[in-house]
Amino acid sequence: GGPPVDGPGVRMSRHGDAVILSPRRARTVEVNLFRYPLSIPGELTLTEAPCVLSAEWAASAGLADADSAVVRNGGTAVLRAGGWDGSLAVRNRRPGDRFQPLGLGGRNKKLQDYFVDRKVAREPRDRVPLVVDERDRILWVAGHGIGHEFRVTDPAQPVLVLRLR
Repeated sequence: GGPPVDGPGVRMSRHGDAVILSPRRARTVEVNLFRYPLSIPGELTLTEAPCVLSAEWAASAGLADADSAVVRNGGTAVLRAGGWDGSLAVRNRRPGDRFQPLGLGGRNKKLQDYFVDRKVAREPRDRVPLVVDERDRILWVAGHGIGHEFRVTDPAQPVLVLRLR
């Protein structure tokens, strides 16, 4: 909460209970826009994040969950197979990005507001990988949440498993 306060060469901001001190010049660091194709199956190393993102098919959500203990902490997303258009890509955020977080009943939300609600600090927001389809719809905010319309609705159907590490 609250706006950042600038002192001589220092910016002070609050994120939850933490008080963050950072050099004032750090706010002007530009992060390059990135966008890379993601093949299925495939693996992508992002130097910008830095992280590795992978995609693979699984016969069902039950099988995908069985071999991944990190599904519950955001490191893995299990999506309905074929619920998106065309090929997938991984990119960082753009001004005006919107997304339908799972659990909001399909309501659209600004990605900026989603990050604020989840208490994601300002500095890393430009480095959070987003998995998008050809229409640029956000399927997964990597490490945070999947889009409502891409959720698994039938546990027996084939799924796409995305992993972040």
